[in-house]
Amino acid sequence: MATDYAPDKIRNVVLLGHSHDGKTMLAEAMLFASGSIARMGSPDQSTATMDFEPEEQKRRISINLGVGFAEHNGHKINILDAPGFFDFSGQVISGLRAAEGAVVVVGPSAQLAVGTEIAWEHCNRTGKPRIVVVNKLDKENSDFYGAVAAMRQTLTPRPFPLHLPIGAEHEFRGIVDLLHLKAFVTAEDGKGSEVPIPEDMKQRVDEYRGQLIEAAAESDDSLLEKYLDAGTLSEDEIQRGLRQGILDGKVAPVVCCSATKLLGVRTLLSTIAELMPAPDAEPDKPVKAFVFSTGGDQFGRVSYFKVVAGTVKADAHLPNISRGGEERLAQIFLPRGKEHVAATEVHAGDIAAATKLTHTLTGDTLGLKDGGPLPPIDLPGPAYTLAITPKARGDEEKISSGLARLSEEDPTLHVERNEETKQLVIAGQGDVHLDVTLEKLKRKYGVEATTAVPRVPYRETVHGQARAEGRHVKQSGGHGQYGICVIEVAPTARGEGFMWEDKIFGGSIPQNFRPSVQKGIVDTMSKGVVAGYPMVDVKVTLVDGKYHTVDSNDMAFQIAGSLAIRKGALDAGPVLLEPLVEATIHVPERNLGDIMSDVNGRRGKILGTEPTDGYQDVKVLVPESEMLRFALDLRSITQGRGTFSMKFSHYEEMPAHLAKVIIEEFQKQHEAAS
Repeated sequence: MATDYAPDKIRNVVLLGHSHDGKTMLAEAMLFASGSIARMGSPDQSTATMDFEPEEQKRRISINLGVGFAEHNGHKINILDAPGFFDFSGQVISGLRAAEGAVVVVGPSAQLAVGTEIAWEHCNRTGKPRIVVVNKLDKENSDFYGAVAAMRQTLTPRPFPLHLPIGAEHEFRGIVDLLHLKAFVTAEDGKGSEVPIPEDMKQRVDEYRGQLIEAAAESDDSLLEKYLDAGTLSEDEIQRGLRQGILDGKVAPVVCCSATKLLGVRTLLSTIAELMPAPDAEPDKPVKAFVFSTGGDQFGRVSYFKVVAGTVKADAHLPNISRGGEERLAQIFLPRGKEHVAATEVHAGDIAAATKLTHTLTGDTLGLKDGGPLPPIDLPGPAYTLAITPKARGDEEKISSGLARLSEEDPTLHVERNEETKQLVIAGQGDVHLDVTLEKLKRKYGVEATTAVPRVPYRETVHGQARAEGRHVKQSGGHGQYGICVIEVAPTARGEGFMWEDKIFGGSIPQNFRPSVQKGIVDTMSKGVVAGYPMVDVKVTLVDGKYHTVDSNDMAFQIAGSLAIRKGALDAGPVLLEPLVEATIHVPERNLGDIMSDVNGRRGKILGTEPTDGYQDVKVLVPESEMLRFALDLRSITQGRGTFSMKFSHYEEMPAHLAKVIIEEFQKQHEAAS
């Protein structure tokens, strides 16, 4: 049974790599070759087991982290199929958190793909052991040795072949296993058979097997000593050395494959079982499980979890020790794409799922409080933002609740209502990420929406001083309105906000009406005077005024205060303040000059650079308005290799010629509305 595996017989691997290099097809082939599924589907035909959401089938790319399992040679191999498209990097990070090792899938090209570099960097940063699969070797112009050379030129640890292909392009028909010194060919039905190593390959086999033995020897001092004495190692010693080298991050073996033809797939499963690490689980400790991903299917919300200690049983009641509350896992199952394989219990080291958990989100820990919760997943912050409104009137509540549920499934989707700009804002990893969000919103919750560039929360202030009178007098029979105030307006230091001073001596304005003047001023400042943005960093001094014993009242002096601040602010030289963000941009060294030029073009300042393993972390200070499309431009400049994070820094005065455009646009809209 698929639940009766001890931790040392479990392998949790995540498939990484460039989009369209065949990760999902490889996952499909692994499931089929192991007998986990009866028919082999295809992402191109929208029949893949892992890609079952309509948005994935429509776009023919993975969007969510696919989860399935294969049983092979007494091992259970949990397969996590991570998206290759850059906008869904959060799913990659979740997959890496749950897996002990990675299978980096690359195309059969002599040119290194961007996604391969990014996958490699993910593995290096998280310390994950890896195996490389050169896929699609049956395709025209495929070049296994060119792909290996391209990787060896750039990547560390340097990959080296564990398998060699027999034949090329449409004649690719099998592999030579350099570890076991065996050759296998695969028939059209996917069944493999052992054959002698082809004569024309023996010299190359000897050459690459020598490299394999050297790599194994260098992973262990005792093996190295024996190798230097004897000149060779036994098969068991080579395997032991390779496994140690993989675990230590010194070795990255490369295997051959054509997923569509099932060539090399069973050998890959064997390689994972032999060389990839088992989970570091504690079967005898109190139960603890970590939720590494959240998705949705026909059963509702699905929580995917890894059991790190003890045994999780169906109908268990487990506290959520990350956020409180208790969950009842009424049913647990082993996920296989959209299929649910019911389970009564899941042991330490294994991966399973449950539906309809009430409180639990990605990154939460379920189980006993002993030792506290496991660290949350360090997911990337938002990089691309849009303002969103429903197309149909009355759908405001539906759109808010729908987005809230989607953000529970996808923690890289951020939703907030900006009280300053009065806009509902969604933020994610890029334009495709947010496009997919809108498609899900329509499909799952029946809400269509329009999007726009978010308003930037500018501020208004003044840079000079002025004296102004606010006069509100209406006395034409009956009870009138009478309020006159005189104020002085001046700037304060940046960040001091609003300052109020009452300098009236005597009774030109009675004491009980002076708060009304202040209220009128504060209300008007909150709405802005020249561009509709809050006015800040202004000192207002009440110096004089007049009142009428019958016609003066609170409202009259509120209006007088409003009129006074409008005139005073205009006379004191109004200016706009713009928010600046501090950003850290992570880019390859070769793109450093282009990024610096781009930042300068955005009116930004370079604060410093710091090298990190072939990359540069560039710290910059840039106006927020200039960063609204930066995620898309950064992807274009670096071909997807660059990432960035940013946070609010402070406000600075905006250049007059740019402020003029915003002010004129506001005044046009104001006139059109009035």
